[in-house]
Amino acid sequence: MKIKRLVISTPTQDVIRDIKFNEVGTSFIFGDIQDPKNTKGTINSLGKTLLIKLIDYIFGANEDQTIIKNTIHGYILNATVKHNNSDYNIHRELGNSEKIYINSIPYTLGEYKHFFNIDRGKISKQLLVSKKASDISYRSNPSKDDVVNFLQLLGFEKMLNGIINIYDAQDKIKEYKKNRNELISFYGDIDSKQINEEIYFVDKEVERLTSKLKEISGKIKQIEISELQTNIVEEYTSKSNSLKKKKAKAEIGRIEIKRLDEFIISSNKTDIKSEHIIAIYKRANIEVPDMVKKEIKEVEEFHNTVYKERKEFLEKKKESIDKNILKLEQEIINLSKEVDKLGRLISVNQVYQESMELFGKYNTDLQDYKYKEGKLSQIKNVDDNINTEDTNLINYFDEVESIRTEYEELLINYRDFIFSITKEIYDEDVNSFFDIKVRKKHLTRRPISIDITLKGDTGEGVNEVKKNLMDYLLFRFNLNLEFLVHDSSCYNGIDPRQVSNMINEVHKISNNNNKQAIIAINKYQIGTNDVLLNLIKSKSSIILSEKDKLFKFDFD
Repeated sequence: MKIKRLVISTPTQDVIRDIKFNEVGTSFIFGDIQDPKNTKGTINSLGKTLLIKLIDYIFGANEDQTIIKNTIHGYILNATVKHNNSDYNIHRELGNSEKIYINSIPYTLGEYKHFFNIDRGKISKQLLVSKKASDISYRSNPSKDDVVNFLQLLGFEKMLNGIINIYDAQDKIKEYKKNRNELISFYGDIDSKQINEEIYFVDKEVERLTSKLKEISGKIKQIEISELQTNIVEEYTSKSNSLKKKKAKAEIGRIEIKRLDEFIISSNKTDIKSEHIIAIYKRANIEVPDMVKKEIKEVEEFHNTVYKERKEFLEKKKESIDKNILKLEQEIINLSKEVDKLGRLISVNQVYQESMELFGKYNTDLQDYKYKEGKLSQIKNVDDNINTEDTNLINYFDEVESIRTEYEELLINYRDFIFSITKEIYDEDVNSFFDIKVRKKHLTRRPISIDITLKGDTGEGVNEVKKNLMDYLLFRFNLNLEFLVHDSSCYNGIDPRQVSNMINEVHKISNNNNKQAIIAINKYQIGTNDVLLNLIKSKSSIILSEKDKLFKFDFD
């Protein structure tokens, strides 16, 4: 897949950039700094990296708000790409991954990547939006996918399964050890060297207690005391509880009767007849009319009637409670007899009681030992898994090492390429050595070492040169990707003389191998090489400056 053209439009369809890229050879995104005294303030704001990211979007990148700011959400990318010798028109809206079209047909981002068979892990090895942290990855410590993708692009297919198996086994061992530490932390300090010994002793104790329980259980079954079994103990408990409840109810009834008696007596004492009231009035020398006397008499009669009815009601309630108490007392008597009988049956058999106590003790001890047996077995299982994966690691490392020897000739070819291109990049006597090694078997150290050694170059940019050499190696020899895209940050810190030579080498590789290179570069990075400057300008897809930025405006 190659990108041939990229048109950037506003949300209202106004075209702000129409950028064409060379299908074969090198295209440049050139930062022509007009104010050399203020390069630090301008080189990172022209839009070179942003344009590289837009190209990355055409190659199926996810949304990235660290570069694609909200300010340009809604802007539209229309691109022409070549895939399997056919051209396709791509439409993608910034800030909306679901608005992607291939030849006017809508696709989700996942469907889009599937249509063009895009493997983002491999794409990241040849499309660099920023400089790498290590020789083959944006990560300081390359991941399994980084290593596998790099080797797959270089054709080391037979090694891949073994390498993946090593990574997986190492990850399993790491996880098992974490689980083991958690178990030991949870269960307490356990010496791993004594686990088998501990398990043996615990197993023996479990056998002993199981045998004892079986013996005691048989003895309990043979005891014959009125066919005493566990259900009688349960019956005793149930009836004892029932007896207590009935006694409590009877006592509550007696208290209620006493309270009613006191209430009846109290009500009788507080009765005041009408003649008493009249006598009070006479002592006060107040003449009470006959009519009032008559009315007081009627009130007295009414009061007596109410008091009589209330007394009758309370007497009936007392009678009902008395009957209930008599019933409860009879039930209490019967229950007491049954409880006493059951109690005697249980208490008279000391053998049964002792057997039950022993049974409970042995059963508790057995559960404790089984728990200990379980936790030791868990740790033992984890140790067994670690040992199994450790054995697998030995086999995997041996397998990969053996396969690695089959690629010696291919490796020498790559080594010669790196050596030759190094000689083209440096004027000085600088030698390089490229190697892919299988490390010795280790539980955690990753299996593959991919290294370029430069001897004779002690400059600050040597690490960046090594990273770019890795990219050029993939660019030259991989059969999966037809392009190399480099942001200008990939050349930061490198001497302008080496930058110039590296760009010339990329230009040769792209032309000689029918591939596409897109390189973002700043004028200050190539120094005073006028020949290269003319080449870059002639091959530039776009020239950006502080007066002509990619989106025609500054971002906040």
